[in-house]
Amino acid sequence: MTSRLLAGAVLLVSVLVAWLAISSTLAARVLQGLIGLSMVYVGYLAWRGWSTMHEPIRDAGSGAGIAIGDATGRPWISVVVPARNEATVVADVVSDLGRQRYADSRGPRFDVLVVDDGSTDTTSHRARSAAAPFGDRVQVMRRGAGSGSPTKAAVLRFAQPSLRGEVIAVIDADTRLDPDFLERVTQAWRRDPTAAAIQAQRRAMNVSAGWLAAAQDEEQLMDMASQCGRWAMDGTAELRGNGMFVRRAALEALGGWDERALTEDLDLSTRLVAAGEHVALAPEAELREEALEHLRPLWHQRLRWAEGSLRRLMERGPTLLANRALPPRRRLDFVLFIGEFVIPPLFVTSIAASVVTVLLPGPADWSVPLALMLGYGLGSFMLGLAGLAAHGVSGWRLLGRAARGALFLSHWLLVVPAALLRICLGPRAIAFARTPRVGRGAT
Repeated sequence: MTSRLLAGAVLLVSVLVAWLAISSTLAARVLQGLIGLSMVYVGYLAWRGWSTMHEPIRDAGSGAGIAIGDATGRPWISVVVPARNEATVVADVVSDLGRQRYADSRGPRFDVLVVDDGSTDTTSHRARSAAAPFGDRVQVMRRGAGSGSPTKAAVLRFAQPSLRGEVIAVIDADTRLDPDFLERVTQAWRRDPTAAAIQAQRRAMNVSAGWLAAAQDEEQLMDMASQCGRWAMDGTAELRGNGMFVRRAALEALGGWDERALTEDLDLSTRLVAAGEHVALAPEAELREEALEHLRPLWHQRLRWAEGSLRRLMERGPTLLANRALPPRRRLDFVLFIGEFVIPPLFVTSIAASVVTVLLPGPADWSVPLALMLGYGLGSFMLGLAGLAAHGVSGWRLLGRAARGALFLSHWLLVVPAALLRICLGPRAIAFARTPRVGRGAT
């Protein structure tokens, strides 16, 4: 009920602000000035993100030193792979994980648990066949259909008692990994050993499938630049689901995964920060996943992501902001981050208000929605430049790819308002939403 009321309040305030901005020149200029200031902040964020990313990416593979853990060796990592009806892809990720070179003088320091979440296809069979060469290092267990909440967080909570690791890693079933992936993540953690969790770099493996898939790869680089910038400024950087690692002690101190969460990664991130912890980033540790190739599943995926993110802001945000023990910069970063969710409803409502005023004597100020759209696009473009440049992209290719990523990210201007309407007017349906897999492998 609280989320429903807050979502309605956000929409109502957006309508009022938009109407004021298009009908008052002073209000319009104030809003545009705030947009300009936000662009200065995003530009600084992009620069900090680039400066944090480019050196470790350049030096990736040096592989020196022990990342975290006691003096006798690396900490044990338990990798969880949630899988429901993933028969087309699960064997590849199991094989990639089984061949990880993460070890010390005593041998491998990791294990893998594939959780078949009530699959109706051959997921379990294919996972067990792929796991056979690795013995006890890779296990497969089944969670019965209908045995609990149908969320990824519920699957992770179900798996928790079976995990032995000091660090818990979550890898999606469509992922492809190089043999040194776990090693690179722990090397990255060495830069910030006090972090309770760390997020690896997600990349699209099927960029050759078309414009939409390639743009999602640029989106991942933009997001890493943003998160690295927030991390560098001691802000509230976040986990991103696939490729996230969390210390077991920190997870258990929070009571484990919240199986009600639509976006378990964002929910956990906010809970960690509210508890005084923080998340680090590993831009040099890349995993490859399938990008969506068609608009319909993309819309449903993004709507779920937006709804989950908005719900956790409404449900977890007040606790974080009320914690006076947190450094002021973290609370400020969290407030500035919320701005990402302010522009989209303002953009949509300002367009709607402008259309309505066409019938009135006074002309609308169309510069308001234009400024919102250009501000959002410019911010995305700067983050795209940062993420791509950190990976060595330059020249016209850099500008073109950053522009494509910025154009692609404009879909959030529609997705966020739609998610707010869903929260405000629709039922809270926690349901399984499988992302379609093609099974392309590392093409």
